[in-house]
Amino acid sequence: MKEYSYKARNVQGDLIQGKVEAESKQVASNLLTAKKLFPVDIKEEAHTSFGIPFLKTIRTKDKVFFTRQLATMINAGLPLTQSLQTLYSQTQSKSIRKMIEQMLRDIESGNALSVALTSFPDVFNRTDVSMIASGEASGKLDEVLEYMAVQSEKGYKVARKIRTAFIYPAFILVVVIAVALLMLVFVLPQMQELYKSFGNAQLPLPTRILISVSEILRKYYLLVILIIIAIGASLRIYVRTDTGKYLWHSLKLRLPLIGNFLQMSYMAIFSRTMSSLVSSGVPILDALKITSETMPNIIYEKAIMEVRSKVKQGKNLSGSIKETDLFPIMISQMVGVGENTGEIDNMLKNLAEYYSDEIDNWVKSFQSLLEPIMIVLMGGIVGGVIISIIMPIYNVGVFVKR
Repeated sequence: MKEYSYKARNVQGDLIQGKVEAESKQVASNLLTAKKLFPVDIKEEAHTSFGIPFLKTIRTKDKVFFTRQLATMINAGLPLTQSLQTLYSQTQSKSIRKMIEQMLRDIESGNALSVALTSFPDVFNRTDVSMIASGEASGKLDEVLEYMAVQSEKGYKVARKIRTAFIYPAFILVVVIAVALLMLVFVLPQMQELYKSFGNAQLPLPTRILISVSEILRKYYLLVILIIIAIGASLRIYVRTDTGKYLWHSLKLRLPLIGNFLQMSYMAIFSRTMSSLVSSGVPILDALKITSETMPNIIYEKAIMEVRSKVKQGKNLSGSIKETDLFPIMISQMVGVGENTGEIDNMLKNLAEYYSDEIDNWVKSFQSLLEPIMIVLMGGIVGGVIISIIMPIYNVGVFVKR
């Protein structure tokens, strides 16, 4: 995300200066136009500081604190601008203070809070903006802000559980690879001097393979690193293309265990996002479109848009979901109950809670199962390398006895 400084005129013709964050100059222009500001000049800010970017981002817990405090103040009867000014004086976070400053400028220029939030797409996504807009239209902004804080917190907990599930195996895998490389690069070359003392005795095949790999790593380590980087960069570029992204996202859903887990996480995102939007008064068609854009998997993004297309043609939501193979039958059944009782948002909320619990149980089971598997894997790889290294010594010992 880049930062642009701008000069623009409002509907009264006054010249206004400020800054906006956007992915490109065109996006920055679109954001200003949405705020009823007509750009005169937009320039990208030149950053000369050497600060660490991730230390300047707004964390989810900061967002939750901001929305909850703002909801409390508005509920107490404070005007929006006064609530934001109070929050500005209370917070110690420079990122939050900078965000509030921009919001105050936008609101004092005559824009609604929902429009002001569009300047911070990395913090407030389309779901948040739509919910705030609905809250402003219905006069229930404080309730929507509180609900948004709760849902953001729950979504953060689910995301943290997902990360937790994969941190341990990733760490063990890195340790295993590091140990194996250290043995190949430093231990095996020293053992080769011992192997030479065996004369013309042929070394076992596993040992010969390891020696070849060791020599390649030591002699051509720069080339090996460059090849690995090139392969990684090529794959990264490929998965960003439409074809590559589709294949990668399809592959993830077919992975044993992982595919089922990802489906549960997607169902939690779908249910929670739809529940938040519908309960805020967003129409079903708009809610489905926004939800599809929040999905991290293009397969489910397209599936939700197919559901939207069927609903647009006159079919009910539960029937449209049922015709899509990617959604468990329980989703369509629960939505069907919601349609009959007029409580789709509550049914979706219950589904989100159910899948959050399922994710929690899966993570616990996965971690208890993964630990012995990773120990065996680590022992197998490291043990295999050690055995291959000492195998020639054992063979010589047996030959001498004979």
